[in-house]
Amino acid sequence: MLADLRETVTGSSDLWDGRRSAIRTGWRLAPMMLLLGLVSCKNNWYADGFHTRADKETFSVLFEKTSQVANVDSDDLDIALPGSVDLGRFRSGNGGGDFLGEFAAEERGSRVLTLPDALETGVTYGREYLNEKEIVFLSALDLTLARYRLEPMPFAQGSLEWTSDSRSAALNDLVSTNTFHRTGSAGFNWLYKTGARISADFTRDFLRFTTGNRSINSSDLAVSIVQPLLKGGGTTVTMEALTQEERNVLYDLRDFADFRRSFVVEVVSQYYGVLQARDRVQNNYIAYQGLLENVNVEDALENEGRSTLTQVGQLQQAALQAESRWVNAIRSYQTQLDTLKITLAIPVEEKILLDQRELAKLRIEDPKITREQAVKIAMVTRPDLATSADRVDDAERQIKLAKNGLLPGLDISLDYNPNSDPGDNTPAINWDRRRWEGALDLDLPLDRKAERNIYRATLVFLDRVKRADELARDNAKLDIYNDWRTLEQAKLNFRIAEQEVALADRRLEEQLLLSELGKGEARDLVDAQNDLVNAQNERTATAVAHTLARLRLWRDMGILYINDDGSWVERLED
Repeated sequence: MLADLRETVTGSSDLWDGRRSAIRTGWRLAPMMLLLGLVSCKNNWYADGFHTRADKETFSVLFEKTSQVANVDSDDLDIALPGSVDLGRFRSGNGGGDFLGEFAAEERGSRVLTLPDALETGVTYGREYLNEKEIVFLSALDLTLARYRLEPMPFAQGSLEWTSDSRSAALNDLVSTNTFHRTGSAGFNWLYKTGARISADFTRDFLRFTTGNRSINSSDLAVSIVQPLLKGGGTTVTMEALTQEERNVLYDLRDFADFRRSFVVEVVSQYYGVLQARDRVQNNYIAYQGLLENVNVEDALENEGRSTLTQVGQLQQAALQAESRWVNAIRSYQTQLDTLKITLAIPVEEKILLDQRELAKLRIEDPKITREQAVKIAMVTRPDLATSADRVDDAERQIKLAKNGLLPGLDISLDYNPNSDPGDNTPAINWDRRRWEGALDLDLPLDRKAERNIYRATLVFLDRVKRADELARDNAKLDIYNDWRTLEQAKLNFRIAEQEVALADRRLEEQLLLSELGKGEARDLVDAQNDLVNAQNERTATAVAHTLARLRLWRDMGILYINDDGSWVERLED
Protein backbone atom coordinates (compact mmCIF):
# COMPACT_ATOMS: atom_id res chain seq x y z
CA MET A 1 0.00 0.00 0.00
CA LEU A 2 2.79 2.42 0.90
CA ALA A 3 4.60 1.44 -2.30
CA ASP A 4 1.52 2.24 -4.38
CA LEU A 5 1.13 5.60 -2.63
CA ARG A 6 4.80 6.38 -3.22
CA GLU A 7 4.49 5.55 -6.95
CA THR A 8 1.36 7.71 -7.21
CA VAL A 9 3.11 10.67 -5.60
CA THR A 10 6.12 10.15 -7.86
CA GLY A 11 3.89 10.08 -10.92
CA SER A 12 2.15 13.25 -9.80
CA SER A 13 5.53 14.88 -9.22
CA ASP A 14 6.65 13.89 -12.70
CA LEU A 15 3.42 15.34 -14.09
CA TRP A 16 4.02 18.61 -12.27
CA ASP A 17 7.60 18.72 -13.54
CA GLY A 18 6.30 18.16 -17.06
CA ARG A 19 3.79 20.97 -16.71
CA ARG A 20 6.43 23.35 -15.37
CA SER A 21 8.63 22.43 -18.31
CA ALA A 22 5.71 23.03 -20.66
CA ILE A 23 5.22 26.47 -19.15
CA ARG A 24 8.89 27.28 -19.68
CA THR A 25 8.62 26.03 -23.25
CA GLY A 26 5.56 28.22 -23.81
CA TRP A 27 7.51 31.25 -22.63
CA ARG A 28 10.27 30.33 -25.06
CA LEU A 29 7.76 30.17 -27.90
CA ALA A 30 6.04 33.42 -26.89
CA PRO A 31 8.46 35.77 -28.74
CA MET A 32 8.09 33.80 -31.97
CA MET A 33 4.30 33.76 -31.67
CA LEU A 34 4.36 37.50 -31.01
CA LEU A 35 6.48 38.06 -34.12
CA LEU A 36 4.10 35.99 -36.23
CA GLY A 37 1.20 37.98 -34.83
CA LEU A 38 2.86 41.28 -35.72
CA VAL A 39 3.61 40.09 -39.25
CA SER A 40 0.00 39.00 -39.63
CA CYS A 41 -1.33 42.32 -38.36
CA LYS A 42 1.08 44.27 -40.56
CA ASN A 43 0.44 42.21 -43.66
CA ASN A 44 0.02 45.28 -45.88
CA TRP A 45 3.30 46.72 -44.66
CA TYR A 46 4.99 43.38 -45.24
CA ALA A 47 3.62 43.14 -48.80
CA ASP A 48 4.53 46.76 -49.53
CA GLY A 49 8.14 45.92 -48.86
CA PHE A 50 8.10 43.26 -51.58
CA HIS A 51 6.23 45.68 -53.86
CA THR A 52 8.90 48.34 -53.44
CA ARG A 53 11.80 45.96 -53.99
CA ALA A 54 10.17 44.46 -57.07
CA ASP A 55 9.64 47.92 -58.59
CA LYS A 56 13.19 48.98 -57.81
CA GLU A 57 14.71 45.91 -59.44
CA THR A 58 12.38 46.06 -62.44
CA PHE A 59 13.07 49.72 -63.16
CA SER A 60 16.77 48.98 -62.85
CA VAL A 61 16.32 46.51 -65.70
CA LEU A 62 14.34 49.03 -67.73
CA PHE A 63 16.98 51.70 -67.15
CA GLU A 64 19.56 49.28 -68.48
CA LYS A 65 17.55 48.20 -71.52
CA THR A 66 16.09 51.52 -72.68
CA SER A 67 19.54 52.72 -73.67
CA GLN A 68 19.36 50.17 -76.50
CA VAL A 69 16.06 51.45 -77.93
CA ALA A 70 15.68 54.88 -79.49
CA ASN A 71 12.99 57.25 -78.20
CA VAL A 72 12.13 55.23 -75.08
CA ASP A 73 13.31 56.24 -71.64
CA SER A 74 12.76 54.47 -68.34
CA ASP A 75 10.75 57.49 -67.14
CA ASP A 76 8.31 56.85 -70.01
CA LEU A 77 7.45 53.49 -68.44
CA ASP A 78 6.21 54.59 -65.03
CA ILE A 79 3.11 52.49 -64.38
CA ALA A 80 1.89 54.42 -61.34
CA LEU A 81 -1.81 54.93 -61.98
CA PRO A 82 -2.69 58.61 -62.34
CA GLY A 83 -5.79 60.13 -60.84
CA SER A 84 -8.78 61.22 -62.88
CA VAL A 85 -8.32 63.81 -65.61
CA ASP A 86 -8.34 67.35 -64.25
CA LEU A 87 -10.19 69.41 -66.85
CA GLY A 88 -10.09 72.48 -64.61
CA ARG A 89 -6.59 73.32 -65.83
CA PHE A 90 -7.89 73.93 -69.35
CA ARG A 91 -9.43 77.25 -70.35
CA SER A 92 -13.17 77.61 -70.69
CA GLY A 93 -14.67 78.05 -74.11
CA ASN A 94 -17.77 79.79 -75.34
CA GLY A 95 -18.96 77.00 -77.60
CA GLY A 96 -22.61 76.71 -78.41
CA GLY A 97 -22.52 78.20 -81.90
CA ASP A 98 -25.81 78.79 -83.69
CA PHE A 99 -24.84 76.23 -86.28
CA LEU A 100 -25.32 73.50 -83.63
CA GLY A 101 -29.00 74.34 -83.24
CA GLU A 102 -30.64 72.92 -80.12
CA PHE A 103 -27.45 71.04 -79.26
CA ALA A 104 -25.56 74.29 -78.69
CA ALA A 105 -26.62 74.34 -75.03
CA GLU A 106 -24.64 71.13 -74.41
CA GLU A 107 -21.37 72.88 -75.24
CA ARG A 108 -21.76 75.87 -72.96
CA GLY A 109 -19.23 75.81 -70.13
CA SER A 110 -16.99 73.32 -71.93
CA ARG A 111 -13.22 73.14 -71.52
CA VAL A 112 -11.08 73.71 -74.61
CA LEU A 113 -8.37 71.16 -75.45
CA THR A 114 -5.66 72.18 -77.86
CA LEU A 115 -3.88 69.48 -79.82
CA PRO A 116 -0.89 69.50 -77.40
CA ASP A 117 -3.36 69.25 -74.49
CA ALA A 118 -5.03 66.23 -76.08
CA LEU A 119 -1.71 64.49 -76.72
CA GLU A 120 -0.48 65.08 -73.17
CA THR A 121 -3.77 63.82 -71.76
CA GLY A 122 -3.60 60.73 -73.95
CA VAL A 123 -0.09 59.68 -72.93
CA THR A 124 -0.87 60.37 -69.26
CA TYR A 125 -4.33 58.89 -68.81
CA GLY A 126 -5.00 56.84 -71.94
CA ARG A 127 -6.02 53.30 -70.95
CA GLU A 128 -4.46 51.64 -73.98
CA TYR A 129 -1.26 53.62 -73.41
CA LEU A 130 -1.12 52.49 -69.78
CA ASN A 131 -1.73 48.88 -70.83
CA GLU A 132 1.24 48.98 -73.19
CA LYS A 133 3.50 50.35 -70.45
CA GLU A 134 2.41 47.56 -68.14
CA ILE A 135 3.26 44.96 -70.79
CA VAL A 136 6.85 46.22 -70.85
CA PHE A 137 6.97 46.38 -67.04
CA LEU A 138 5.78 42.77 -66.69
CA SER A 139 8.32 41.63 -69.26
CA ALA A 140 11.10 43.27 -67.23
CA LEU A 141 9.65 41.72 -64.08
CA ASP A 142 9.92 38.28 -65.69
CA LEU A 143 13.53 39.01 -66.53
CA THR A 144 14.36 39.67 -62.86
CA LEU A 145 13.15 36.15 -62.06
CA ALA A 146 15.11 34.61 -64.94
CA ARG A 147 18.27 36.28 -63.66
CA TYR A 148 17.57 35.18 -60.11
CA ARG A 149 17.27 31.55 -61.16
CA LEU A 150 20.93 31.55 -62.15
CA GLU A 151 22.04 32.81 -58.75
CA PRO A 152 22.44 30.83 -55.50
CA MET A 153 18.90 30.55 -54.13
CA PRO A 154 19.03 30.41 -50.32
CA PHE A 155 16.41 28.78 -48.15
CA ALA A 156 15.80 28.46 -44.43
CA GLN A 157 13.03 26.64 -42.63
CA GLY A 158 12.28 25.20 -39.24
CA SER A 159 9.63 23.71 -37.01
CA LEU A 160 8.84 23.63 -33.29
CA GLU A 161 6.79 20.89 -31.66
CA TRP A 162 5.82 20.32 -28.04
CA THR A 163 4.11 17.10 -26.98
CA SER A 164 2.62 16.05 -23.66
CA ASP A 165 1.54 12.44 -23.26
CA SER A 166 -0.11 11.38 -19.96
CA ARG A 167 -1.13 7.75 -19.48
CA SER A 168 -2.20 5.42 -16.69
CA ALA A 169 0.50 2.88 -16.03
CA ALA A 170 -1.39 1.09 -13.25
CA LEU A 171 -4.33 1.57 -10.91
CA ASN A 172 -4.27 5.15 -9.61
CA ASP A 173 -0.85 5.62 -11.23
CA LEU A 174 -0.40 8.41 -13.85
CA VAL A 175 2.79 8.74 -15.88
CA SER A 176 3.47 11.80 -18.03
CA THR A 177 6.01 12.14 -20.85
CA ASN A 178 6.77 15.62 -22.25
CA THR A 179 8.97 16.29 -25.28
CA PHE A 180 10.14 19.42 -27.05
CA HIS A 181 11.27 18.96 -30.67
CA ARG A 182 13.00 21.67 -32.74
CA THR A 183 14.23 21.21 -36.31
CA GLY A 184 15.96 23.80 -38.49
CA SER A 185 17.66 23.70 -41.87
CA ALA A 186 19.34 26.23 -44.12
CA GLY A 187 21.19 26.07 -47.39
CA PHE A 188 21.07 27.03 -51.04
CA ASN A 189 20.39 25.66 -54.51
CA TRP A 190 22.38 26.97 -57.45
CA LEU A 191 22.06 26.34 -61.16
CA TYR A 192 25.46 27.29 -62.49
CA LYS A 193 25.88 28.58 -66.05
CA THR A 194 27.63 25.34 -67.11
CA GLY A 195 24.47 23.40 -66.25
CA ALA A 196 25.81 22.15 -62.90
CA ARG A 197 23.29 21.95 -60.07
CA ILE A 198 24.87 22.67 -56.71
CA SER A 199 22.98 22.29 -53.47
CA ALA A 200 23.93 22.52 -49.80
CA ASP A 201 21.70 21.76 -46.81
CA PHE A 202 22.64 22.09 -43.14
CA THR A 203 20.06 20.52 -40.80
CA ARG A 204 20.02 20.59 -37.01
CA ASP A 205 17.63 18.41 -35.05
CA PHE A 206 17.05 18.92 -31.30
CA LEU A 207 14.88 16.64 -29.13
CA ARG A 208 14.40 17.27 -25.42
CA PHE A 209 12.57 15.11 -22.89
CA THR A 210 11.44 17.65 -20.31
CA THR A 211 10.81 14.84 -17.83
CA GLY A 212 14.21 13.76 -16.73
CA ASN A 213 15.86 16.71 -18.50
CA ARG A 214 17.38 14.56 -21.25
CA SER A 215 18.16 15.95 -24.73
CA ILE A 216 19.51 14.70 -28.06
CA ASN A 217 21.22 16.89 -30.70
CA SER A 218 22.10 15.88 -34.22
CA SER A 219 23.50 17.90 -37.11
CA ASP A 220 23.88 17.00 -40.75
CA LEU A 221 25.48 18.74 -43.76
CA ALA A 222 24.71 17.57 -47.29
CA VAL A 223 26.50 19.00 -50.34
CA SER A 224 25.64 17.76 -53.81
CA ILE A 225 26.95 18.63 -57.30
CA VAL A 226 25.52 17.26 -60.55
CA GLN A 227 27.16 18.29 -63.84
CA PRO A 228 25.70 17.22 -67.22
CA LEU A 229 28.51 16.52 -69.66
CA LEU A 230 26.54 15.98 -72.87
CA LYS A 231 22.76 16.44 -72.99
CA GLY A 232 21.68 19.45 -70.95
CA GLY A 233 25.23 20.63 -70.35
CA GLY A 234 27.06 23.73 -71.47
CA THR A 235 26.57 27.46 -71.16
CA THR A 236 24.43 27.81 -74.29
CA VAL A 237 21.79 25.39 -73.05
CA THR A 238 21.72 26.64 -69.48
CA MET A 239 21.66 30.33 -70.36
CA GLU A 240 19.01 30.02 -73.09
CA ALA A 241 16.04 30.88 -70.85
CA LEU A 242 17.81 33.99 -69.58
CA THR A 243 18.99 34.95 -73.06
CA GLN A 244 15.47 34.76 -74.44
CA GLU A 245 14.03 36.77 -71.55
CA GLU A 246 16.67 39.44 -72.09
CA ARG A 247 15.72 39.66 -75.75
CA ASN A 248 11.99 39.61 -75.00
CA VAL A 249 12.35 42.76 -72.92
CA LEU A 250 14.18 44.38 -75.82
CA TYR A 251 11.44 43.30 -78.24
CA ASP A 252 8.71 44.66 -75.98
CA LEU A 253 10.53 47.97 -75.68
CA ARG A 254 10.73 48.20 -79.46
CA ASP A 255 7.04 47.38 -79.72
CA PHE A 256 6.32 50.14 -77.23
CA ALA A 257 8.39 52.60 -79.27
CA ASP A 258 6.29 51.71 -82.32
CA PHE A 259 3.09 51.88 -80.29
CA ARG A 260 3.89 55.39 -79.04
CA ARG A 261 4.23 56.61 -82.61
CA SER A 262 1.01 54.93 -83.69
CA PHE A 263 -0.86 56.17 -80.61
CA VAL A 264 0.14 59.78 -81.21
CA VAL A 265 -0.81 59.55 -84.89
CA GLU A 266 -4.16 58.01 -83.88
CA VAL A 267 -4.88 60.81 -81.38
CA VAL A 268 -3.96 63.43 -83.99
CA SER A 269 -6.18 61.66 -86.52
CA GLN A 270 -9.15 61.59 -84.13
CA TYR A 271 -8.55 65.20 -83.09
CA TYR A 272 -8.56 66.48 -86.65
CA GLY A 273 -11.46 64.19 -87.44
CA VAL A 274 -13.55 65.89 -84.76
CA LEU A 275 -12.56 69.34 -86.03
CA GLN A 276 -13.36 68.26 -89.56
CA ALA A 277 -16.77 66.97 -88.43
CA ARG A 278 -17.51 70.27 -86.65
CA ASP A 279 -16.44 72.22 -89.73
CA ARG A 280 -18.76 70.05 -91.80
CA VAL A 281 -21.63 70.91 -89.44
CA GLN A 282 -20.96 74.61 -89.91
CA ASN A 283 -20.73 74.34 -93.69
CA ASN A 284 -23.96 72.35 -93.89
CA TYR A 285 -25.70 74.83 -91.59
CA ILE A 286 -24.66 77.79 -93.76
CA ALA A 287 -25.88 75.94 -96.84
CA TYR A 288 -29.18 75.14 -95.11
CA GLN A 289 -29.72 78.75 -94.05
CA GLY A 290 -28.87 79.93 -97.56
CA LEU A 291 -31.44 77.61 -99.07
CA LEU A 292 -34.09 78.81 -96.61
CA GLU A 293 -33.43 82.38 -97.73
CA ASN A 294 -33.61 81.28 -101.35
CA VAL A 295 -36.96 79.59 -100.65
CA ASN A 296 -38.30 82.88 -99.28
CA VAL A 297 -36.99 84.84 -102.26
CA GLU A 298 -38.34 82.32 -104.75
CA ASP A 299 -41.69 82.27 -102.97
CA ALA A 300 -41.92 86.05 -103.25
CA LEU A 301 -41.06 85.87 -106.95
CA GLU A 302 -43.75 83.24 -107.44
CA ASN A 303 -46.31 85.56 -105.85
CA GLU A 304 -45.28 88.24 -108.35
CA GLY A 305 -45.62 85.78 -111.20
CA ARG A 306 -41.92 85.71 -111.99
CA SER A 307 -41.37 82.14 -110.82
CA THR A 308 -43.26 78.86 -110.75
CA LEU A 309 -44.47 76.54 -108.02
CA THR A 310 -42.14 73.86 -109.42
CA GLN A 311 -39.08 76.01 -108.79
CA VAL A 312 -40.31 76.89 -105.32
CA GLY A 313 -40.90 73.18 -104.60
CA GLN A 314 -37.43 72.27 -105.81
CA LEU A 315 -35.88 74.77 -103.42
CA GLN A 316 -38.06 73.60 -100.56
CA GLN A 317 -37.09 70.00 -101.17
CA ALA A 318 -33.40 70.98 -101.37
CA ALA A 319 -33.78 72.84 -98.06
CA LEU A 320 -35.22 69.76 -96.40
CA GLN A 321 -32.36 67.64 -97.72
CA ALA A 322 -29.85 70.25 -96.50
CA GLU A 323 -31.50 70.20 -93.06
CA SER A 324 -31.17 66.41 -92.96
CA ARG A 325 -27.47 66.58 -93.87
CA TRP A 326 -26.97 69.24 -91.19
CA VAL A 327 -28.65 67.13 -88.47
CA ASN A 328 -26.71 64.04 -89.49
CA ALA A 329 -23.48 66.05 -89.41
CA ILE A 330 -24.23 67.15 -85.83
CA ARG A 331 -24.74 63.56 -84.76
CA SER A 332 -21.52 62.45 -86.46
CA TYR A 333 -19.62 65.29 -84.75
CA GLN A 334 -20.92 64.36 -81.30
CA THR A 335 -20.12 60.67 -81.82
CA GLN A 336 -16.54 61.38 -82.92
CA LEU A 337 -16.04 63.76 -79.98
CA ASP A 338 -17.21 61.11 -77.49
CA THR A 339 -14.91 58.54 -79.14
CA LEU A 340 -11.97 60.89 -78.64
CA LYS A 341 -12.93 61.27 -74.98
CA ILE A 342 -12.70 57.51 -74.52
CA THR A 343 -9.29 57.42 -76.19
CA LEU A 344 -8.06 60.15 -73.82
CA ALA A 345 -9.76 58.49 -70.77
CA ILE A 346 -12.01 61.52 -70.29
CA PRO A 347 -15.46 60.64 -68.90
CA VAL A 348 -18.01 60.78 -71.72
CA GLU A 349 -20.32 63.03 -69.71
CA GLU A 350 -17.64 65.73 -69.41
CA LYS A 351 -17.97 68.76 -71.68
CA ILE A 352 -14.98 69.52 -73.86
CA LEU A 353 -14.30 71.49 -77.00
CA LEU A 354 -11.44 71.25 -79.44
CA ASP A 355 -9.52 74.28 -80.60
CA GLN A 356 -10.90 75.08 -84.05
CA ARG A 357 -7.81 77.18 -84.74
CA GLU A 358 -5.82 73.99 -85.17
CA LEU A 359 -7.34 73.59 -88.64
CA ALA A 360 -5.97 76.98 -89.67
CA LYS A 361 -2.47 75.81 -88.77
CA LEU A 362 -2.53 73.00 -91.33
CA ARG A 363 -0.01 73.42 -94.11
CA ILE A 364 0.85 71.47 -97.22
CA GLU A 365 4.51 70.60 -96.63
CA ASP A 366 6.53 68.39 -98.91
CA PRO A 367 9.08 65.95 -97.42
CA LYS A 368 12.65 67.01 -97.99
CA ILE A 369 13.73 63.59 -99.23
CA THR A 370 12.96 61.24 -102.07
CA ARG A 371 10.93 58.09 -101.76
CA GLU A 372 14.01 55.91 -102.22
CA GLN A 373 15.78 57.74 -99.42
CA ALA A 374 12.75 57.24 -97.19
CA VAL A 375 12.87 53.48 -97.83
CA LYS A 376 16.59 53.30 -96.98
CA ILE A 377 16.02 55.18 -93.74
CA ALA A 378 13.14 52.86 -92.77
CA MET A 379 15.30 49.77 -93.30
CA VAL A 380 17.73 51.08 -90.68
CA THR A 381 15.56 52.84 -88.11
CA ARG A 382 12.35 50.81 -87.80
CA PRO A 383 12.31 48.85 -84.50
CA ASP A 384 10.04 46.11 -85.84
CA LEU A 385 12.56 45.27 -88.57
CA ALA A 386 15.32 44.98 -85.98
CA THR A 387 13.12 42.58 -84.02
CA SER A 388 12.30 40.45 -87.06
CA ALA A 389 16.05 40.12 -87.80
CA ASP A 390 16.78 39.20 -84.18
CA ARG A 391 14.13 36.49 -84.26
CA VAL A 392 16.18 34.76 -86.95
CA ASP A 393 19.02 34.59 -84.43
CA ASP A 394 16.58 33.19 -81.87
CA ALA A 395 15.55 30.44 -84.27
CA GLU A 396 19.19 29.54 -84.97
CA ARG A 397 19.84 29.19 -81.23
CA GLN A 398 16.84 26.89 -80.94
CA ILE A 399 18.45 24.59 -83.50
CA LYS A 400 21.57 24.34 -81.34
CA LEU A 401 19.42 23.49 -78.32
CA ALA A 402 17.52 20.85 -80.29
CA LYS A 403 20.83 19.29 -81.38
CA ASN A 404 21.90 19.11 -77.76
CA GLY A 405 18.70 17.25 -76.96
CA LEU A 406 19.75 14.46 -79.36
CA LEU A 407 22.93 13.70 -77.40
CA PRO A 408 23.26 10.89 -74.84
CA GLY A 409 22.71 11.81 -71.23
CA LEU A 410 25.97 11.70 -69.30
CA ASP A 411 25.95 13.23 -65.82
CA ILE A 412 28.66 13.18 -63.18
CA SER A 413 27.59 13.68 -59.57
CA LEU A 414 29.39 14.15 -56.27
CA ASP A 415 27.87 14.01 -52.76
CA TYR A 416 29.56 15.02 -49.50
CA ASN A 417 27.79 14.37 -46.20
CA PRO A 418 29.41 14.95 -42.76
CA ASN A 419 27.31 14.74 -39.58
CA SER A 420 27.53 14.84 -35.79
CA ASP A 421 28.30 11.97 -33.44
CA PRO A 422 25.33 9.82 -32.30
CA GLY A 423 23.83 11.01 -29.03
CA ASP A 424 25.98 14.14 -28.99
CA ASN A 425 24.44 16.90 -26.89
CA THR A 426 26.14 19.62 -28.94
CA PRO A 427 25.26 20.56 -32.53
CA ALA A 428 28.87 20.38 -33.73
CA ILE A 429 29.59 18.31 -36.84
CA ASN A 430 32.32 15.72 -36.62
CA TRP A 431 34.14 16.26 -39.90
CA ASP A 432 35.77 12.86 -39.52
CA ARG A 433 32.31 11.24 -39.76
CA ARG A 434 31.62 11.88 -43.39
CA ARG A 435 30.38 10.10 -46.48
CA TRP A 436 31.67 10.67 -50.02
CA GLU A 437 29.85 9.41 -53.06
CA GLY A 438 30.59 9.86 -56.75
CA ALA A 439 28.51 8.59 -59.65
CA LEU A 440 28.45 8.64 -63.43
CA ASP A 441 24.98 8.25 -64.99
CA LEU A 442 24.59 7.33 -68.65
CA ASP A 443 21.39 7.59 -70.69
CA LEU A 444 21.87 6.07 -74.13
CA PRO A 445 19.91 7.81 -76.94
CA LEU A 446 17.80 4.78 -77.82
CA ASP A 447 14.54 6.72 -77.65
CA ARG A 448 14.91 10.18 -79.17
CA LYS A 449 11.90 10.40 -81.43
CA ALA A 450 10.42 13.36 -79.57
CA GLU A 451 13.79 15.12 -79.63
CA ARG A 452 14.18 14.22 -83.31
CA ASN A 453 10.83 15.83 -84.14
CA ILE A 454 11.73 18.91 -82.13
CA TYR A 455 14.99 19.24 -84.03
CA ARG A 456 13.23 18.91 -87.39
CA ALA A 457 10.60 21.43 -86.33
CA THR A 458 13.29 23.97 -85.41
CA LEU A 459 14.74 23.69 -88.93
CA VAL A 460 11.32 24.38 -90.43
CA PHE A 461 10.77 27.22 -87.98
CA LEU A 462 14.03 28.86 -89.04
CA ASP A 463 12.89 28.88 -92.67
CA ARG A 464 9.57 30.41 -91.64
CA VAL A 465 11.25 33.10 -89.57
CA LYS A 466 13.54 34.01 -92.46
CA ARG A 467 10.55 34.36 -94.76
CA ALA A 468 8.77 36.45 -92.11
CA ASP A 469 11.80 38.74 -91.95
CA GLU A 470 11.76 39.15 -95.73
CA LEU A 471 8.02 39.80 -95.63
CA ALA A 472 8.42 42.40 -92.87
CA ARG A 473 10.95 44.30 -94.97
CA ASP A 474 8.78 44.14 -98.06
CA ASN A 475 5.77 45.35 -96.06
CA ALA A 476 7.86 48.20 -94.67
CA LYS A 477 8.70 49.26 -98.21
CA LEU A 478 5.03 48.97 -99.15
CA ASP A 479 4.12 51.19 -96.18
CA ILE A 480 6.50 53.88 -97.43
CA TYR A 481 5.18 53.57 -100.99
CA ASN A 482 1.56 53.85 -99.83
CA ASP A 483 2.34 56.77 -97.53
CA TRP A 484 4.12 58.52 -100.35
CA ARG A 485 1.21 57.98 -102.77
CA THR A 486 -1.29 59.18 -100.16
CA LEU A 487 0.84 62.27 -99.53
CA GLU A 488 1.03 63.13 -103.21
CA GLN A 489 -2.65 62.39 -103.72
CA ALA A 490 -3.69 64.59 -100.78
CA LYS A 491 -1.50 67.40 -102.10
CA LEU A 492 -3.14 67.27 -105.54
CA ASN A 493 -6.62 66.91 -104.05
CA PHE A 494 -6.07 69.99 -101.87
CA ARG A 495 -5.14 72.09 -104.89
CA ILE A 496 -8.17 70.80 -106.76
CA ALA A 497 -10.42 71.47 -103.75
CA GLU A 498 -9.18 75.06 -103.52
CA GLN A 499 -10.02 75.61 -107.18
CA GLU A 500 -13.41 73.96 -106.67
CA VAL A 501 -14.18 76.24 -103.73
CA ALA A 502 -13.31 79.34 -105.75
CA LEU A 503 -15.34 78.12 -108.73
CA ALA A 504 -18.36 77.07 -106.67
CA ASP A 505 -18.33 80.38 -104.81
CA ARG A 506 -18.48 82.33 -108.10
CA ARG A 507 -21.24 80.06 -109.41
CA LEU A 508 -23.30 80.57 -106.26
CA GLU A 509 -22.92 84.36 -106.45
CA GLU A 510 -24.03 84.23 -110.06
CA GLN A 511 -27.07 82.05 -109.32
CA LEU A 512 -28.09 84.25 -106.39
CA LEU A 513 -27.92 87.31 -108.62
CA LEU A 514 -29.95 85.60 -111.36
CA SER A 515 -32.46 84.46 -108.76
CA GLU A 516 -32.93 88.03 -107.52
CA LEU A 517 -33.53 89.14 -111.11
CA GLY A 518 -35.98 86.30 -111.63
CA LYS A 519 -33.89 84.78 -114.41
CA GLY A 520 -32.28 81.85 -112.64
CA GLU A 521 -33.26 78.22 -112.34
CA ALA A 522 -33.88 76.64 -108.94
CA ARG A 523 -32.00 73.48 -109.87
CA ASP A 524 -28.90 75.49 -110.82
CA LEU A 525 -29.03 77.37 -107.53
CA VAL A 526 -29.33 74.15 -105.54
CA ASP A 527 -26.45 72.56 -107.43
CA ALA A 528 -24.25 75.59 -106.89
CA GLN A 529 -25.01 75.63 -103.17
CA ASN A 530 -24.32 71.89 -102.76
CA ASP A 531 -21.13 72.08 -104.81
CA LEU A 532 -19.80 74.89 -102.61
CA VAL A 533 -20.47 72.92 -99.43
CA ASN A 534 -18.88 69.78 -100.85
CA ALA A 535 -15.85 71.73 -102.05
CA GLN A 536 -15.39 73.37 -98.64
CA ASN A 537 -15.64 70.03 -96.88
CA GLU A 538 -13.23 68.46 -99.35
CA ARG A 539 -10.68 71.23 -98.87
CA THR A 540 -10.65 70.64 -95.12
CA ALA A 541 -10.52 66.87 -95.60
CA THR A 542 -7.56 67.01 -97.99
CA ALA A 543 -5.62 69.36 -95.68
CA VAL A 544 -6.16 66.92 -92.80
CA ALA A 545 -5.34 63.94 -95.02
CA HIS A 546 -2.05 65.50 -96.12
CA THR A 547 -1.02 66.24 -92.52
CA LEU A 548 -1.86 62.71 -91.40
CA ALA A 549 -0.12 61.18 -94.42
CA ARG A 550 3.01 63.12 -93.57
CA LEU A 551 2.86 61.94 -89.95
CA ARG A 552 2.32 58.34 -91.04
CA LEU A 553 5.28 58.62 -93.39
CA TRP A 554 7.53 59.78 -90.52
CA ARG A 555 6.08 57.03 -88.33
CA ASP A 556 6.67 54.28 -90.89
CA MET A 557 10.18 55.59 -91.50
CA GLY A 558 10.86 55.29 -87.76
CA ILE A 559 11.88 58.95 -87.37
CA LEU A 560 8.79 60.26 -85.56
CA TYR A 561 10.17 60.89 -82.07
CA ILE A 562 7.68 61.29 -79.23
CA ASN A 563 8.36 63.58 -76.27
CA ASP A 564 7.23 62.99 -72.70
CA ASP A 565 4.17 65.21 -73.17
CA GLY A 566 3.07 63.42 -76.33
CA SER A 567 4.32 66.07 -78.73
CA TRP A 568 6.45 64.92 -81.62
CA VAL A 569 9.48 65.95 -83.59
CA GLU A 570 10.69 64.66 -86.95
CA ARG A 571 14.37 63.79 -86.55
CA LEU A 572 15.28 63.35 -90.16
CA GLU A 573 18.82 64.64 -89.57
CA ASP A 574 19.59 61.75 -87.18
